[in-house]
Amino acid sequence: METAVLAEGIGAGGANKPGMVHIVGAGPGPADLLTVRALNRIQCADVVVHDRLIDAEVLALIPPQAERIYVGKASGHHVMSQKQIHAVLIEQARKGRRVVRLKGGDPHVFGRGGEEVQALQAAGLSFEVVPGVSAANGCAAAAGIPLTHRDLAHSCTFLSGHLAEGSIDFDFDWTALARPRQTRVFYMGVERIATIACQLIAHGLAPDTPAAIVQDGARAGQYVLATGLKALVARAPAYGPRPGLLVIGETVSLSPHFKAAEESLPSNTPPVHHAERFSATDRASFYRVIASRRDMRHFTPAARVHDEVLQRVLQAAHGAPSVGLMQPWRFIRVLATALRGRIAELVDAERMMTAEALGIRADDFMRLKVEGIRECAELLVAVLAPDDGTVFGRRTMPRDMALCSLACATENLWLAARAENLGLGWVSMFEPEALAQALRLPDGAHPVAVLCLGPVPTFYDLPMLEQLAWRQGRPLAEFVRVDTWDGAQALPSRDASRCT
Repeated sequence: METAVLAEGIGAGGANKPGMVHIVGAGPGPADLLTVRALNRIQCADVVVHDRLIDAEVLALIPPQAERIYVGKASGHHVMSQKQIHAVLIEQARKGRRVVRLKGGDPHVFGRGGEEVQALQAAGLSFEVVPGVSAANGCAAAAGIPLTHRDLAHSCTFLSGHLAEGSIDFDFDWTALARPRQTRVFYMGVERIATIACQLIAHGLAPDTPAAIVQDGARAGQYVLATGLKALVARAPAYGPRPGLLVIGETVSLSPHFKAAEESLPSNTPPVHHAERFSATDRASFYRVIASRRDMRHFTPAARVHDEVLQRVLQAAHGAPSVGLMQPWRFIRVLATALRGRIAELVDAERMMTAEALGIRADDFMRLKVEGIRECAELLVAVLAPDDGTVFGRRTMPRDMALCSLACATENLWLAARAENLGLGWVSMFEPEALAQALRLPDGAHPVAVLCLGPVPTFYDLPMLEQLAWRQGRPLAEFVRVDTWDGAQALPSRDASRCT
């Protein structure tokens, strides 16, 4: 049936036939990787229904009079469901319009093109599928990775690295996938690289098997990280909105980007060398993270933090110094929707009381956004643990020193989040008893801060209170004195460094 419909639609002038849907593969990015047929269909369109990852170069080829309908999807955030997309295609075609359904890569390689074909067939509509350069072919070629090779890989398997809705694990034949002399390409594989690697290694694949992550493949901003599989897991970039392909197999070693695991590679979790001295470049990066850290209030709704990234950020917090090694912190991860809602209610109540106390500036204060508790990907509560009786190193002011240690852990978490390009917002609780009850804290434990963590649309150029003209930061020189509280300034007054 599909062949007959295709023949009917493609004949002489097929691209100009009203009421027809052209499911077009846009390739992996650049416009010069479009097929000639794809370009023709785009330029003849009355309406273009397009995905999130279509390159701006390709979108620029759409006729100015054509209507554009965006139906993009990102992890955890869909503008439309797949059924709604089907309905849009059918509705537009029944209006007699020339419809182009523009999809990244090839429509029939993890593009859900087959489902759209079924919907159009059921509706009795004419359609055409225009193949495109798949992400696997385009990105692998751009990264210098042959997918097959006479000596190294006799087969290539394309797999989805994304779990279907409702699934909790991959339904793969891991034993077959772990066999040698094959290339495995995981679409959207960066998010679950640790699970994929663990399964393959557990089923017999060598941990040093060459593997690569290709992000924004074939585009100007392409990023390739290629090394042994086990090392790649540790060095993988944080999962985010950039499209990423995971390639595993011996052919990866042929890429000019490949470096064996023992060679020097940039790493998100570098090994600790106790006598290590940091370079000027290392120092500059570290101070840049500090300078760009912000107390965030605006978060990307429906986003998420990858499990590995959350582990790294929390590990950074746990590595903070603490007096007597008491480690007096607890971080409670709020997952229950009802509990998150309760915390939001408590914060809203405190906001109202604070606004009343501010009097004349109440309206300004209420305009400050605090929706992060509802919108952030991860909600954590930093808790000061009950006193464990530690005496060593803190015979005086034990709870004050414990609080300082918790502050150090929170600051570590904050900076690690910024290094992962995640925002973090600190919400204080002035009357924490109700929050302590909601979290079922034991006697002696105190919630100190509610921490909103997650992807953000953009980072503030300045601290938010400065941007909104609520307060102005003061220079460092005012805060460093010689010998006594009222002693002379210890730094030149020209130093304008500020706390962010």
